[in-house]
Amino acid sequence: MKRKPNPVHSLVSLCTGLALAALTLVGFTGTAVAEEKKEVEKKEPVRKVAAVDRQFMNAPSAPDGSVTLRSVQGQEIQAHLLSAHGDSVKIRRADDSREFIVPLSTFDEYTGAQLRQWMDRDVEAVDYSLSISAQKNLVDTSVFETASRELKTSKWSYRVSVANLTRNELAGAQLEYRIIFNDQIEFARTAVGPGKGTNQQDGQTIDLPEMVFNDTIEFDTPAVELNTYEYAPTRGEREFAKDSIKGIWIRITKGGKLLGEYQSSPAALSSVSWDNEDDVEIRIVNRFRDAVGTSPKE
Repeated sequence: MKRKPNPVHSLVSLCTGLALAALTLVGFTGTAVAEEKKEVEKKEPVRKVAAVDRQFMNAPSAPDGSVTLRSVQGQEIQAHLLSAHGDSVKIRRADDSREFIVPLSTFDEYTGAQLRQWMDRDVEAVDYSLSISAQKNLVDTSVFETASRELKTSKWSYRVSVANLTRNELAGAQLEYRIIFNDQIEFARTAVGPGKGTNQQDGQTIDLPEMVFNDTIEFDTPAVELNTYEYAPTRGEREFAKDSIKGIWIRITKGGKLLGEYQSSPAALSSVSWDNEDDVEIRIVNRFRDAVGTSPKE
């Protein structure tokens, strides 16, 4: 399925208004005079963080999982971290469950550093928006004819394109793809034999490079070989058999979380599972026995 791009611009444009509303309600913006601000700084100087502060992330003092967020004015609120969008973070205030989008610049240096490390470390933090597409292309074809038979081999590849539409850098992600095809026949020189069957899968895993906002990467998959067999005898009906591609299935993951997914033909792939991992129940039918309602003799 295709994921629609996340409306990041609209979220960012609302950040200022929502943040001011949220922070004013709890005195987060503050109205302290310069002398009071200096006094606060003397008593509790801003902490600089070089590594992840586990106490901040795990918030052991808050059983509900919320964390303490401090503004540049020194005011604090208790909130749950929901997701990040560019230079803003979406939070849910602990006391009334109201949600707000707040610019990172609103927070003091310590809190801002912790939030950025949370965004880098937690796979669930950033709400990624990815554009994924694929175009099937004929790479090569060859035909061999003998004794009224035509043996044709075609090689097909996909040009895959991925764009990062998130205002956050995408790093440490992987792309996996599967090309699903029906393998009906095999050629061994001029001999023709049965293939491996329907819903065969060919694919690989690729480590994606770091992608900033609006970065796009493209690559071509290794070609899949398809065979076509035609035979025109002097009598009887024309014989014909061929392999066919059903489509390509692409997944992008990070730390085990699915960030984006694409199917070139959802209808054709609706009955296919990733890596053929689903066990399919096979029912053996004896139409004669079912019709007369008897069972075979022991």
